[in-house]
Amino acid sequence: MNERKNRYIDFLAQLGVDHAHPGGRSLSEAIIRTLPIQAVDDVLDIGCGTGATAQYLADQTKASVTGIDLHPQMVKAAKKRSEQSLNPFRVVHGSAESLPFRDRAFDWLFSESVTAFTHLPRSLPEYFRVLRSGGQLFAVEMTVEQKLPEQDKRKICDFYGVPDLYTTTEWENQLKKSGFSEVYVLEGKDFFFRQKISEFPLSLITKHLNEEALKIWMGHLATVNTYQSVLNYRIYHAMKKNWPTGKLPSS
Repeated sequence: MNERKNRYIDFLAQLGVDHAHPGGRSLSEAIIRTLPIQAVDDVLDIGCGTGATAQYLADQTKASVTGIDLHPQMVKAAKKRSEQSLNPFRVVHGSAESLPFRDRAFDWLFSESVTAFTHLPRSLPEYFRVLRSGGQLFAVEMTVEQKLPEQDKRKICDFYGVPDLYTTTEWENQLKKSGFSEVYVLEGKDFFFRQKISEFPLSLITKHLNEEALKIWMGHLATVNTYQSVLNYRIYHAMKKNWPTGKLPSS
């Protein structure tokens, strides 16, 4: 995701929402609790936002956690959270499409409603590059249940500022094309018995309810309502094989 203006992301940054992704905090914590993350591991939260998930990772696992985000307001909020924490984490300003880290720097990558806002042919190879051999990616991302007519697709893309919309199969193909050898597709129900919706506190919305924020919020509700049978999400679990060079395998 580059420096282009995104009104929807600006809206989220203005609200300071901690878990503005499908499944919300409950899903984030449920996924992390199932993983064998060790204190010696290096973990990257891509698009860390206010740092809520990075904080939980640091508290829960005692691993070395880094959060990266492109939005200056999110970076500021995440740094403040880290500074006030008993288990601080590193916060970096940067793009998912050009990660400012060396090759094979991390054991675990997390992305929560972030990668969908990027150009996948740019971001996913970057994820693969910074993962160590045997490393794992967990991405909670917007997914369409079926291909949409071009007019509907453009309407959704333009509102959220995403380059494209992908089906489950297309997400799998993009991940494998980027070098990931094993890709598993999970749903929220795999982590809890009852589906959770995104946690979007009404108090935050009313607190910042200027004309622009109201317009974006109403647009979001209208989009979700219109395309509720098509717009969904999946959890993509991708693994990097033990390639000796850490580079993309040749086809």
